[in-house]
Amino acid sequence: MLLLLGVLSLGLLTWRAVSDGEAAMRASDAAFNQGDLRTALVHARRGATSYAPGAPHVARAYARLQAIAIGAESRGDLEIAQEAWRAVRSAALETRGMTQGHALELERANRALARLATRGHEDPEQRKAVLAQLEQSQGPRARWILVLGLGFVLSTFGLVWLGVRGVDARGGVVRRQLLFGGGLALAGAVCWTIAVWLA
Repeated sequence: MLLLLGVLSLGLLTWRAVSDGEAAMRASDAAFNQGDLRTALVHARRGATSYAPGAPHVARAYARLQAIAIGAESRGDLEIAQEAWRAVRSAALETRGMTQGHALELERANRALARLATRGHEDPEQRKAVLAQLEQSQGPRARWILVLGLGFVLSTFGLVWLGVRGVDARGGVVRRQLLFGGGLALAGAVCWTIAVWLA
């Protein structure tokens, strides 16, 4: 039963992400065709963060953001170019899990932002320093995401155990089962807190 609920919940979340992402890309297309690049990139960023594995709108969103960035820089509109590359970077960081699914897009964005930040300066070391700073501030490390997930699983399992095993058929409390389920839920909460604090 729990497995079925999990599968149904995952399916609903995937449907919601695809639906939101497609709507965002339709809005981005309309704004882009009207020449409103700032609005187009806002909607494309929303499309990129409405992530579902294999969903076509995600690739279209990253392509749109990069096209806006490259086109704006070629026209000398550095403000829009930086906004678009920042949108690529933030979307890639927000949607990563145990692995970086959009590592190539993230690397391109970091390099472009470092280049734009040091535009007009000939010192290559300054560009390297800016790039290193961008790469160091790339969000939570994978191990803490794992701990966060473990905390969620332990808490959920502990609460389910409390509900199923913590009370007997007559409504009496089963102390041993209650302690076990409560311990699991508490361990999960501790893992969750530590991961959020240190990520």
